[in-house]
Amino acid sequence: MNDPTLELAQNEMKKYGLRGELVIEPGLPSFELRGRQGELVIAAPDSLELLYGVYDAAERFGGWCFFEPGRDRFDEKRIAPVEEGVLFPARRPLLKRRGFIQEFPFDSETRDLFDWMAKNKLNYLLVWMKYYDHLSDELKAYAQVRGIVIESGHHNFNYWIPGEKYAEAHPEFFAEIGGKRISPSIGKKELLLSEQLCTTNPELRREIVRNMLSYCEKHPEVKVISLIPNDGFGWCECENCSKFYDKSKRGDLYSLSEHVYKADRIYHDLLRDVSAQLRRVRPDISLSFCAYCNYGVPSPGFRLEKGMMVHAATYWRCINHTIDDPNCPFTAPYAENIRRWAEVKHGGEINIYEYYMGVNFYLMLPMIHFKEMFHEMKWYADNGVDGILTQFHVSHWSVYGMNYCLMARAARGEEEASSIDTLFEMLFGPDAEEAKAFYGRIKSMLKNMGRCHIPYPRSLFRRTKLADFRALEGPAQSLAAKAPRDRFRADLVIWTQYMTRFKELFDKAQEKRLTEEELQAFLDWIGSFEDTRVFVRDRIAMYFEALREDLRTGREWIHFNLDWEDAYIRRHDKLLG
Repeated sequence: MNDPTLELAQNEMKKYGLRGELVIEPGLPSFELRGRQGELVIAAPDSLELLYGVYDAAERFGGWCFFEPGRDRFDEKRIAPVEEGVLFPARRPLLKRRGFIQEFPFDSETRDLFDWMAKNKLNYLLVWMKYYDHLSDELKAYAQVRGIVIESGHHNFNYWIPGEKYAEAHPEFFAEIGGKRISPSIGKKELLLSEQLCTTNPELRREIVRNMLSYCEKHPEVKVISLIPNDGFGWCECENCSKFYDKSKRGDLYSLSEHVYKADRIYHDLLRDVSAQLRRVRPDISLSFCAYCNYGVPSPGFRLEKGMMVHAATYWRCINHTIDDPNCPFTAPYAENIRRWAEVKHGGEINIYEYYMGVNFYLMLPMIHFKEMFHEMKWYADNGVDGILTQFHVSHWSVYGMNYCLMARAARGEEEASSIDTLFEMLFGPDAEEAKAFYGRIKSMLKNMGRCHIPYPRSLFRRTKLADFRALEGPAQSLAAKAPRDRFRADLVIWTQYMTRFKELFDKAQEKRLTEEELQAFLDWIGSFEDTRVFVRDRIAMYFEALREDLRTGREWIHFNLDWEDAYIRRHDKLLG
Protein backbone atom coordinates (compact mmCIF):
# COMPACT_ATOMS: atom_id res chain seq x y z
CA MET A 1 0.00 0.00 0.00
CA ASN A 2 1.39 3.38 -0.99
CA ASP A 3 1.98 5.58 2.07
CA PRO A 4 3.68 8.90 1.21
CA THR A 5 4.21 9.76 4.88
CA LEU A 6 6.05 6.49 5.49
CA GLU A 7 8.11 7.08 2.37
CA LEU A 8 8.96 10.56 3.63
CA ALA A 9 10.00 9.14 7.01
CA GLN A 10 12.32 6.66 5.29
CA ASN A 11 13.87 9.38 3.14
CA GLU A 12 14.31 11.77 6.08
CA MET A 13 16.04 9.04 8.07
CA LYS A 14 18.65 8.79 5.33
CA LYS A 15 18.86 12.56 4.89
CA TYR A 16 19.68 13.13 8.55
CA GLY A 17 22.21 10.29 8.74
CA LEU A 18 20.30 7.92 11.02
CA ARG A 19 20.92 4.17 10.85
CA GLY A 20 18.21 1.71 11.82
CA GLU A 21 14.68 0.68 10.96
CA LEU A 22 11.11 1.92 11.15
CA VAL A 23 8.47 -0.37 12.65
CA ILE A 24 4.68 0.02 12.80
CA GLU A 25 3.31 -1.17 16.17
CA PRO A 26 -0.42 -0.30 16.39
CA GLY A 27 -0.66 -0.59 20.18
CA LEU A 28 1.75 2.26 20.96
CA PRO A 29 0.37 5.69 21.99
CA SER A 30 3.12 7.52 20.04
CA PHE A 31 6.59 6.89 18.63
CA GLU A 32 9.22 5.14 20.72
CA LEU A 33 13.00 5.24 20.24
CA ARG A 34 14.99 2.08 20.95
CA GLY A 35 18.60 1.06 20.57
CA ARG A 36 19.64 -2.28 19.16
CA GLN A 37 23.24 -3.19 18.36
CA GLY A 38 24.21 0.45 17.92
CA GLU A 39 21.33 1.30 15.58
CA LEU A 40 17.96 2.90 16.10
CA VAL A 41 14.61 1.18 16.04
CA ILE A 42 11.83 3.74 15.69
CA ALA A 43 8.48 2.15 16.49
CA ALA A 44 5.13 3.93 16.20
CA PRO A 45 1.41 3.26 15.76
CA ASP A 46 1.27 4.94 12.35
CA SER A 47 3.43 6.55 9.69
CA LEU A 48 3.01 10.11 10.98
CA GLU A 49 4.32 9.17 14.42
CA LEU A 50 7.18 7.37 12.67
CA LEU A 51 8.02 10.64 10.90
CA TYR A 52 7.92 12.46 14.24
CA GLY A 53 10.21 9.76 15.66
CA VAL A 54 12.74 10.29 12.87
CA TYR A 55 12.91 14.01 13.54
CA ASP A 56 13.11 13.47 17.28
CA ALA A 57 15.97 11.00 16.85
CA ALA A 58 17.80 13.40 14.53
CA GLU A 59 17.84 15.99 17.32
CA ARG A 60 18.61 13.57 20.17
CA PHE A 61 21.30 11.50 18.44
CA GLY A 62 22.14 12.95 15.03
CA GLY A 63 23.44 16.40 15.98
CA TRP A 64 20.56 18.26 14.34
CA CYS A 65 18.46 21.15 15.65
CA PHE A 66 15.17 22.18 14.05
CA PHE A 67 14.79 25.59 15.69
CA GLU A 68 13.46 27.68 12.84
CA PRO A 69 11.84 27.20 9.43
CA GLY A 70 14.26 26.62 6.56
CA ARG A 71 17.37 26.83 8.72
CA ASP A 72 18.27 23.40 10.08
CA ARG A 73 21.32 23.46 12.35
CA PHE A 74 23.95 20.73 12.57
CA ASP A 75 26.59 20.35 15.27
CA GLU A 76 28.84 17.30 14.97
CA LYS A 77 29.73 17.58 18.65
CA ARG A 78 26.11 16.82 19.56
CA ILE A 79 26.06 13.41 17.84
CA ALA A 80 25.32 10.86 20.57
CA PRO A 81 25.89 7.09 20.65
CA VAL A 82 22.88 4.80 20.45
CA GLU A 83 22.78 2.56 23.51
CA GLU A 84 20.79 -0.64 24.03
CA GLY A 85 17.17 -0.62 25.17
CA VAL A 86 14.40 1.95 25.26
CA LEU A 87 15.94 5.37 24.73
CA PHE A 88 12.76 7.44 24.67
CA PRO A 89 9.57 5.66 25.72
CA ALA A 90 6.28 6.10 23.92
CA ARG A 91 3.95 8.51 25.69
CA ARG A 92 0.53 9.80 24.78
CA PRO A 93 0.66 13.44 23.59
CA LEU A 94 -0.65 15.80 26.24
CA LEU A 95 -2.82 17.70 23.73
CA LYS A 96 -3.93 16.12 20.48
CA ARG A 97 -4.14 19.34 18.45
CA ARG A 98 -1.02 21.52 18.37
CA GLY A 99 -0.35 24.31 15.96
CA PHE A 100 -0.44 27.84 14.62
CA ILE A 101 -2.84 30.59 13.63
CA GLN A 102 -1.78 32.28 10.39
CA GLU A 103 -2.99 35.84 9.86
CA PHE A 104 -1.03 36.56 6.68
CA PRO A 105 -0.94 35.19 3.12
CA PHE A 106 0.94 32.06 2.18
CA ASP A 107 4.31 32.96 0.69
CA SER A 108 7.75 31.68 -0.30
CA GLU A 109 8.37 30.52 3.28
CA THR A 110 5.24 28.35 3.50
CA ARG A 111 7.01 25.15 2.45
CA ASP A 112 9.67 25.72 5.12
CA LEU A 113 6.95 26.42 7.67
CA PHE A 114 5.14 23.13 6.96
CA ASP A 115 8.46 21.29 7.13
CA TRP A 116 9.26 22.93 10.49
CA MET A 117 5.84 22.12 11.90
CA ALA A 118 6.29 18.41 11.21
CA LYS A 119 9.80 18.46 12.65
CA ASN A 120 8.37 19.91 15.85
CA LYS A 121 5.31 17.62 15.87
CA LEU A 122 2.74 20.34 15.20
CA ASN A 123 -0.32 19.14 13.32
CA TYR A 124 -2.77 22.02 12.86
CA LEU A 125 -2.93 25.37 11.06
CA LEU A 126 -5.84 27.79 11.35
CA VAL A 127 -5.81 30.27 8.46
CA TRP A 128 -8.09 32.97 7.09
CA MET A 129 -10.30 31.69 4.27
CA LYS A 130 -9.17 34.51 2.00
CA TYR A 131 -5.61 33.18 2.29
CA TYR A 132 -6.51 29.50 1.99
CA ASP A 133 -8.13 30.29 -1.36
CA HIS A 134 -4.65 31.02 -2.75
CA LEU A 135 -2.87 27.96 -1.35
CA SER A 136 -1.64 25.76 -4.19
CA ASP A 137 -2.58 22.10 -4.52
CA GLU A 138 1.12 21.23 -4.31
CA LEU A 139 1.45 22.93 -0.92
CA LYS A 140 -1.80 21.38 0.31
CA ALA A 141 -0.34 17.96 -0.48
CA TYR A 142 2.96 18.97 1.14
CA ALA A 143 1.10 19.77 4.37
CA GLN A 144 -1.08 16.67 4.20
CA VAL A 145 1.82 14.23 3.91
CA ARG A 146 3.25 15.86 7.07
CA GLY A 147 0.02 15.34 8.99
CA ILE A 148 -0.97 19.02 9.07
CA VAL A 149 -4.71 19.70 9.14
CA ILE A 150 -5.52 23.13 7.72
CA GLU A 151 -8.68 24.81 8.98
CA SER A 152 -10.11 27.35 6.56
CA GLY A 153 -11.76 29.93 8.73
CA HIS A 154 -11.09 32.74 11.22
CA HIS A 155 -13.19 35.96 11.21
CA ASN A 156 -15.44 35.28 8.26
CA PHE A 157 -19.00 36.63 8.40
CA ASN A 158 -17.97 38.84 5.47
CA TYR A 159 -16.58 35.81 3.61
CA TRP A 160 -19.76 33.75 3.83
CA ILE A 161 -21.97 36.78 3.09
CA PRO A 162 -19.81 39.25 1.13
CA GLY A 163 -21.18 42.75 0.79
CA GLU A 164 -20.37 43.01 -2.91
CA LYS A 165 -22.70 40.07 -3.58
CA TYR A 166 -25.53 40.62 -1.10
CA ALA A 167 -25.71 44.27 -0.03
CA GLU A 168 -27.98 45.41 -2.83
CA ALA A 169 -30.16 42.32 -3.23
CA HIS A 170 -30.42 41.42 0.46
CA PRO A 171 -29.88 44.44 2.70
CA GLU A 172 -31.86 42.57 5.37
CA PHE A 173 -28.89 40.18 5.76
CA PHE A 174 -26.81 42.92 7.39
CA ALA A 175 -26.95 44.40 10.88
CA GLU A 176 -29.42 47.09 11.79
CA ILE A 177 -27.83 49.85 13.85
CA GLY A 178 -29.77 52.91 15.00
CA GLY A 179 -32.82 51.86 12.99
CA LYS A 180 -30.93 51.49 9.69
CA ARG A 181 -29.30 48.58 7.91
CA ILE A 182 -25.56 49.10 7.58
CA SER A 183 -23.87 49.38 4.21
CA PRO A 184 -21.15 46.74 4.49
CA SER A 185 -17.65 47.76 3.52
CA ILE A 186 -16.57 46.34 0.19
CA GLY A 187 -12.88 45.74 -0.46
CA LYS A 188 -11.98 47.12 2.94
CA LYS A 189 -8.48 45.98 3.87
CA GLU A 190 -8.32 47.00 7.51
CA LEU A 191 -10.07 45.22 10.36
CA LEU A 192 -13.83 45.10 9.92
CA LEU A 193 -14.77 46.76 13.18
CA SER A 194 -18.50 47.03 14.03
CA GLU A 195 -19.85 45.28 10.93
CA GLN A 196 -21.89 42.14 11.55
CA LEU A 197 -24.89 40.30 10.10
CA CYS A 198 -28.56 40.08 11.05
CA THR A 199 -27.91 36.63 12.48
CA THR A 200 -31.51 35.75 13.42
CA ASN A 201 -32.70 36.01 9.81
CA PRO A 202 -33.71 32.43 8.81
CA GLU A 203 -32.95 32.96 5.11
CA LEU A 204 -29.50 34.35 5.99
CA ARG A 205 -28.78 31.19 7.97
CA ARG A 206 -29.87 28.97 5.09
CA GLU A 207 -27.70 30.98 2.70
CA ILE A 208 -24.67 30.57 4.98
CA VAL A 209 -25.21 26.80 4.99
CA ARG A 210 -25.64 26.72 1.21
CA ASN A 211 -22.39 28.64 0.82
CA MET A 212 -20.63 26.32 3.25
CA LEU A 213 -21.75 23.23 1.39
CA SER A 214 -20.67 24.73 -1.92
CA TYR A 215 -17.29 25.65 -0.44
CA CYS A 216 -16.72 22.12 0.85
CA GLU A 217 -17.57 20.67 -2.56
CA LYS A 218 -14.98 22.93 -4.18
CA HIS A 219 -12.41 22.10 -1.48
CA PRO A 220 -12.95 18.41 -0.65
CA GLU A 221 -9.74 18.32 1.38
CA VAL A 222 -11.18 20.78 3.93
CA LYS A 223 -12.78 19.04 6.91
CA VAL A 224 -12.97 21.98 9.35
CA ILE A 225 -14.56 25.34 8.55
CA SER A 226 -15.53 28.15 10.86
CA LEU A 227 -18.30 30.62 11.50
CA ILE A 228 -16.76 33.54 13.33
CA PRO A 229 -17.99 37.15 13.51
CA ASN A 230 -16.08 39.92 11.84
CA ASP A 231 -13.50 41.30 14.24
CA GLY A 232 -14.94 43.89 16.59
CA PHE A 233 -18.50 44.57 17.67
CA GLY A 234 -21.50 46.09 15.83
CA TRP A 235 -24.10 43.35 16.42
CA CYS A 236 -27.55 43.72 14.87
CA GLU A 237 -30.20 45.54 16.91
CA CYS A 238 -33.31 44.72 14.87
CA GLU A 239 -36.42 43.60 16.75
CA ASN A 240 -35.68 39.88 16.47
CA CYS A 241 -31.97 40.16 17.26
CA SER A 242 -32.63 42.46 20.22
CA LYS A 243 -34.54 39.66 21.95
CA PHE A 244 -31.16 37.97 22.54
CA TYR A 245 -29.63 40.89 24.45
CA ASP A 246 -29.96 42.20 27.95
CA LYS A 247 -28.34 45.57 27.50
CA SER A 248 -27.81 45.84 31.23
CA LYS A 249 -25.39 42.89 31.03
CA ARG A 250 -22.17 44.28 29.72
CA GLY A 251 -18.90 42.63 28.87
CA ASP A 252 -15.83 42.55 31.10
CA LEU A 253 -12.68 44.57 31.59
CA TYR A 254 -10.31 41.64 31.07
CA SER A 255 -11.87 40.91 27.64
CA LEU A 256 -12.08 44.56 26.52
CA SER A 257 -15.86 44.49 26.28
CA GLU A 258 -17.22 46.53 29.18
CA HIS A 259 -18.44 49.15 26.71
CA VAL A 260 -20.76 46.74 24.87
CA TYR A 261 -23.45 44.29 25.89
CA LYS A 262 -22.80 40.56 25.75
CA ALA A 263 -23.43 38.81 22.43
CA ASP A 264 -22.99 35.18 23.48
CA ARG A 265 -26.70 34.24 23.29
CA ILE A 266 -27.29 35.59 19.78
CA TYR A 267 -24.03 34.13 18.45
CA HIS A 268 -24.62 30.70 19.95
CA ASP A 269 -28.18 30.57 18.65
CA LEU A 270 -26.78 31.08 15.16
CA LEU A 271 -24.12 28.41 15.70
CA ARG A 272 -26.58 25.85 17.00
CA ASP A 273 -28.83 26.22 13.96
CA VAL A 274 -26.10 26.39 11.30
CA SER A 275 -24.22 23.43 12.76
CA ALA A 276 -27.37 21.29 12.78
CA GLN A 277 -28.23 22.23 9.18
CA LEU A 278 -24.66 21.55 8.04
CA ARG A 279 -24.36 18.18 9.76
CA ARG A 280 -27.62 16.93 8.31
CA VAL A 281 -25.96 17.06 4.89
CA ARG A 282 -22.24 16.77 5.74
CA PRO A 283 -21.69 15.05 9.11
CA ASP A 284 -18.01 14.71 8.18
CA ILE A 285 -17.47 18.49 8.36
CA SER A 286 -16.64 20.10 11.70
CA LEU A 287 -17.71 23.67 12.45
CA SER A 288 -15.40 25.80 14.56
CA PHE A 289 -16.22 29.06 16.29
CA CYS A 290 -14.55 31.54 18.59
CA ALA A 291 -14.94 32.54 22.24
CA TYR A 292 -13.70 36.12 22.25
CA CYS A 293 -14.39 39.56 23.75
CA ASN A 294 -18.14 39.88 24.45
CA TYR A 295 -18.98 36.32 23.39
CA GLY A 296 -16.38 34.46 25.45
CA VAL A 297 -18.47 32.09 27.60
CA PRO A 298 -21.14 29.46 26.89
CA SER A 299 -24.62 31.00 26.85
CA PRO A 300 -27.32 29.42 29.05
CA GLY A 301 -28.31 26.01 27.67
CA PHE A 302 -25.63 25.92 24.97
CA ARG A 303 -23.83 22.60 24.50
CA LEU A 304 -20.62 21.92 22.64
CA GLU A 305 -21.97 19.14 20.45
CA LYS A 306 -20.12 16.62 18.33
CA GLY A 307 -18.82 18.30 15.19
CA MET A 308 -18.37 21.65 16.97
CA MET A 309 -15.07 23.08 18.12
CA VAL A 310 -14.48 26.29 20.05
CA HIS A 311 -11.31 28.38 19.82
CA ALA A 312 -11.18 30.07 23.24
CA ALA A 313 -9.11 33.23 22.83
CA THR A 314 -7.07 34.61 25.74
CA TYR A 315 -6.91 38.10 24.23
CA TRP A 316 -4.87 40.67 26.17
CA ARG A 317 -4.16 38.23 28.96
CA CYS A 318 -1.46 39.09 31.47
CA ILE A 319 1.83 37.58 30.33
CA ASN A 320 3.46 37.82 33.77
CA HIS A 321 1.18 35.12 35.22
CA THR A 322 0.10 31.66 34.19
CA ILE A 323 -3.41 31.31 32.83
CA ASP A 324 -4.71 29.68 36.03
CA ASP A 325 -3.19 32.07 38.58
CA PRO A 326 -6.15 32.89 40.85
CA ASN A 327 -4.54 36.14 41.99
CA CYS A 328 -4.26 37.67 38.51
CA PRO A 329 -7.34 39.67 37.44
CA PHE A 330 -6.34 39.40 33.78
CA THR A 331 -5.83 35.63 33.54
CA ALA A 332 -8.04 34.06 36.20
CA PRO A 333 -11.26 34.94 34.30
CA TYR A 334 -9.96 33.10 31.23
CA ALA A 335 -9.29 30.02 33.34
CA GLU A 336 -12.87 30.15 34.61
CA ASN A 337 -14.16 30.53 31.03
CA ILE A 338 -12.21 27.44 29.98
CA ARG A 339 -13.69 25.44 32.85
CA ARG A 340 -17.16 26.54 31.77
CA TRP A 341 -16.53 25.40 28.20
CA ALA A 342 -15.35 22.03 29.50
CA GLU A 343 -18.57 21.70 31.48
CA VAL A 344 -20.71 22.00 28.32
CA LYS A 345 -18.68 19.55 26.20
CA HIS A 346 -21.07 17.04 24.66
CA GLY A 347 -18.87 15.45 22.03
CA GLY A 348 -17.32 18.74 20.89
CA GLU A 349 -13.79 20.00 21.44
CA ILE A 350 -11.90 22.96 22.90
CA ASN A 351 -8.81 24.67 21.54
CA ILE A 352 -6.98 27.52 23.23
CA TYR A 353 -6.36 30.46 20.89
CA GLU A 354 -3.12 31.83 22.32
CA TYR A 355 -0.76 34.73 21.74
CA TYR A 356 2.72 33.50 22.61
CA MET A 357 3.97 36.50 20.61
CA GLY A 358 2.03 38.90 22.84
CA VAL A 359 -0.44 40.14 20.22
CA ASN A 360 0.13 41.58 16.75
CA PHE A 361 0.61 45.12 18.04
CA TYR A 362 2.95 44.12 20.84
CA LEU A 363 5.49 44.55 18.05
CA MET A 364 8.40 42.23 18.85
CA LEU A 365 8.65 43.32 22.48
CA PRO A 366 9.71 40.70 25.03
CA MET A 367 7.59 37.74 26.12
CA ILE A 368 9.68 35.09 27.87
CA HIS A 369 7.16 32.37 28.64
CA PHE A 370 9.28 29.24 28.71
CA LYS A 371 8.55 27.55 32.04
CA GLU A 372 5.02 28.91 32.19
CA MET A 373 4.00 27.07 29.02
CA PHE A 374 4.78 23.66 30.50
CA HIS A 375 2.60 24.42 33.50
CA GLU A 376 -0.18 25.79 31.30
CA MET A 377 -0.25 22.80 28.92
CA LYS A 378 -0.70 20.43 31.86
CA TRP A 379 -3.44 22.63 33.29
CA TYR A 380 -5.20 22.71 29.93
CA ALA A 381 -5.03 18.94 29.59
CA ASP A 382 -6.35 18.46 33.12
CA ASN A 383 -9.27 20.80 32.39
CA GLY A 384 -10.73 19.26 29.26
CA VAL A 385 -8.81 21.18 26.59
CA ASP A 386 -8.03 19.34 23.35
CA GLY A 387 -5.64 21.69 21.55
CA ILE A 388 -3.33 24.69 21.67
CA LEU A 389 -2.91 27.16 18.79
CA THR A 390 -0.91 30.37 18.78
CA GLN A 391 -0.56 33.33 16.47
CA PHE A 392 2.91 33.63 14.93
CA HIS A 393 5.04 35.14 12.16
CA VAL A 394 8.14 33.62 10.59
CA SER A 395 9.65 37.09 10.16
CA HIS A 396 9.95 37.65 13.94
CA TRP A 397 11.25 34.16 14.75
CA SER A 398 14.39 35.40 16.50
CA VAL A 399 12.17 37.14 19.05
CA TYR A 400 9.53 34.49 19.76
CA GLY A 401 10.87 31.30 18.15
CA MET A 402 11.92 29.82 21.47
CA ASN A 403 8.33 30.19 22.67
CA TYR A 404 7.10 28.34 19.58
CA CYS A 405 9.60 25.48 19.97
CA LEU A 406 8.88 25.03 23.66
CA MET A 407 5.12 25.24 23.12
CA ALA A 408 5.45 22.29 20.75
CA ARG A 409 7.41 20.28 23.30
CA ALA A 410 5.14 21.19 26.20
CA ALA A 411 1.99 20.27 24.25
CA ARG A 412 3.43 16.83 23.51
CA GLY A 413 4.04 16.32 27.25
CA GLU A 414 7.83 16.51 27.31
CA GLU A 415 9.62 17.44 30.52
CA GLU A 416 10.10 21.12 31.32
CA ALA A 417 13.69 21.23 32.58
CA SER A 418 15.20 18.90 29.99
CA SER A 419 13.31 20.58 27.12
CA ILE A 420 14.42 24.07 28.06
CA ASP A 421 18.01 23.04 28.83
CA THR A 422 18.28 21.07 25.59
CA LEU A 423 17.02 23.98 23.48
CA PHE A 424 19.56 26.35 25.03
CA GLU A 425 22.33 23.80 24.47
CA MET A 426 21.34 23.28 20.83
CA LEU A 427 21.21 27.03 20.15
CA PHE A 428 24.13 28.27 22.23
CA GLY A 429 26.40 25.27 22.85
CA PRO A 430 29.07 26.15 25.43
CA ASP A 431 27.45 29.57 25.89
CA ALA A 432 24.14 28.12 27.08
CA GLU A 433 24.46 29.40 30.65
CA GLU A 434 25.38 32.87 29.42
CA ALA A 435 22.32 32.82 27.15
CA LYS A 436 20.10 31.74 30.05
CA ALA A 437 21.38 34.69 32.02
CA PHE A 438 20.54 37.01 29.10
CA TYR A 439 16.96 35.77 28.87
CA GLY A 440 16.71 35.71 32.66
CA ARG A 441 17.61 39.39 32.74
CA ILE A 442 14.76 40.17 30.33
CA LYS A 443 12.37 38.07 32.41
CA SER A 444 13.38 39.88 35.58
CA MET A 445 12.74 43.24 33.93
CA LEU A 446 9.20 42.17 33.03
CA LYS A 447 8.53 40.81 36.51
CA ASN A 448 10.01 43.76 38.37
CA MET A 449 8.18 46.52 36.52
CA GLY A 450 4.82 45.64 38.08
CA ARG A 451 2.50 42.87 39.13
CA CYS A 452 0.81 42.36 35.75
CA HIS A 453 1.78 43.07 32.16
CA ILE A 454 -0.68 43.31 29.26
CA PRO A 455 1.11 42.90 25.90
CA TYR A 456 1.05 46.33 24.29
CA PRO A 457 3.96 48.80 24.17
CA ARG A 458 2.59 51.30 26.67
CA SER A 459 2.24 48.64 29.37
CA LEU A 460 5.95 47.88 29.01
CA PHE A 461 7.48 51.28 28.39
CA ARG A 462 5.54 53.29 30.99
CA ARG A 463 7.00 51.15 33.77
CA THR A 464 10.60 50.65 32.66
CA LYS A 465 13.66 52.84 32.28
CA LEU A 466 15.82 53.40 29.25
CA ALA A 467 18.74 51.94 31.22
CA ASP A 468 16.85 48.62 31.50
CA PHE A 469 17.02 48.18 27.74
CA ARG A 470 20.52 49.52 27.27
CA ALA A 471 21.67 46.94 29.81
CA LEU A 472 20.50 44.17 27.49
CA GLU A 473 22.62 45.23 24.53
CA GLY A 474 25.98 44.23 26.02
CA PRO A 475 25.00 40.62 26.85
CA ALA A 476 23.50 40.20 23.37
CA GLN A 477 26.68 41.54 21.77
CA SER A 478 28.78 39.20 23.90
CA LEU A 479 26.81 36.17 22.72
CA ALA A 480 27.06 37.29 19.11
CA ALA A 481 30.80 37.89 19.31
CA LYS A 482 31.39 34.28 20.34
CA ALA A 483 29.66 32.96 17.20
CA PRO A 484 30.01 35.68 14.51
CA ARG A 485 28.39 33.56 11.77
CA ASP A 486 25.27 32.71 13.79
CA ARG A 487 22.36 34.71 12.34
CA PHE A 488 20.17 34.10 15.38
CA ARG A 489 22.74 35.63 17.74
CA ALA A 490 23.19 38.57 15.36
CA ASP A 491 19.42 39.07 15.46
CA LEU A 492 19.50 39.24 19.26
CA VAL A 493 21.77 42.28 18.95
CA ILE A 494 19.37 43.94 16.51
CA TRP A 495 16.45 43.07 18.78
CA THR A 496 17.98 44.67 21.87
CA GLN A 497 18.92 47.77 19.88
CA TYR A 498 15.35 47.93 18.56
CA MET A 499 13.90 47.81 22.07
CA THR A 500 16.24 50.60 23.20
CA ARG A 501 15.33 52.80 20.22
CA PHE A 502 11.61 52.08 20.67
CA LYS A 503 11.86 53.05 24.34
CA GLU A 504 13.63 56.31 23.42
CA LEU A 505 10.92 57.07 20.87
CA PHE A 506 8.16 56.26 23.37
CA ASP A 507 9.62 58.52 26.04
CA LYS A 508 9.94 61.43 23.64
CA ALA A 509 6.35 60.94 22.49
CA GLN A 510 5.11 60.98 26.09
CA GLU A 511 7.05 64.18 26.74
CA LYS A 512 5.62 65.76 23.54
CA ARG A 513 9.14 66.13 22.15
CA LEU A 514 9.01 63.56 19.36
CA THR A 515 9.12 64.90 15.81
CA GLU A 516 7.89 63.26 12.64
CA GLU A 517 11.48 63.30 11.35
CA GLU A 518 12.65 61.30 14.38
CA LEU A 519 9.84 58.78 13.84
CA GLN A 520 10.87 58.40 10.22
CA ALA A 521 14.52 57.93 11.23
CA PHE A 522 13.42 55.09 13.53
CA LEU A 523 11.45 53.44 10.73
CA ASP A 524 14.35 53.92 8.30
CA TRP A 525 16.67 52.22 10.79
CA ILE A 526 14.31 49.21 10.92
CA GLY A 527 14.15 49.22 7.12
CA SER A 528 17.94 49.06 6.86
CA PHE A 529 17.93 45.42 8.00
CA GLU A 530 17.08 43.11 5.13
CA ASP A 531 18.15 39.62 6.23
CA THR A 532 16.77 39.43 9.75
CA ARG A 533 14.00 37.62 11.59
CA VAL A 534 13.21 40.35 14.07
CA PHE A 535 10.59 42.56 12.40
CA VAL A 536 7.05 42.03 11.10
CA ARG A 537 7.27 45.04 8.83
CA ASP A 538 3.63 45.40 7.79
CA ARG A 539 2.51 45.49 11.44
CA ILE A 540 5.16 48.10 12.21
CA ALA A 541 3.98 50.22 9.28
CA MET A 542 0.34 50.00 10.43
CA TYR A 543 1.10 50.79 14.05
CA PHE A 544 3.40 53.74 13.55
CA GLU A 545 1.13 55.31 10.97
CA ALA A 546 -1.21 55.91 13.91
CA LEU A 547 1.60 57.67 15.79
CA ARG A 548 2.42 59.74 12.70
CA GLU A 549 -1.20 60.84 12.56
CA ASP A 550 -1.08 61.88 16.22
CA LEU A 551 2.09 63.90 15.69
CA ARG A 552 0.32 65.78 12.89
CA THR A 553 -2.98 66.36 14.72
CA GLY A 554 -1.80 66.80 18.30
CA ARG A 555 -3.92 63.89 19.51
CA GLU A 556 -2.58 62.05 22.57
CA TRP A 557 -0.83 58.87 21.47
CA ILE A 558 -2.00 55.89 23.52
CA HIS A 559 -1.94 52.86 21.21
CA PHE A 560 -3.58 52.47 17.79
CA ASN A 561 -6.06 55.36 17.82
CA LEU A 562 -9.15 53.25 18.49
CA ASP A 563 -11.11 55.25 21.06
CA TRP A 564 -12.60 52.24 22.85
CA GLU A 565 -9.23 50.47 23.01
CA ASP A 566 -7.43 53.58 24.25
CA ALA A 567 -10.06 53.89 26.99
CA TYR A 568 -9.15 50.43 28.31
CA ILE A 569 -5.47 51.27 28.28
CA ARG A 570 -6.16 54.37 30.37
CA ARG A 571 -7.94 52.09 32.84
CA HIS A 572 -4.93 49.77 32.81
CA ASP A 573 -2.63 52.73 33.55
CA LYS A 574 -4.27 52.98 36.97
CA LEU A 575 -4.66 49.27 37.59
CA LEU A 576 -1.15 48.24 36.54
CA GLY A 577 0.55 51.10 38.39
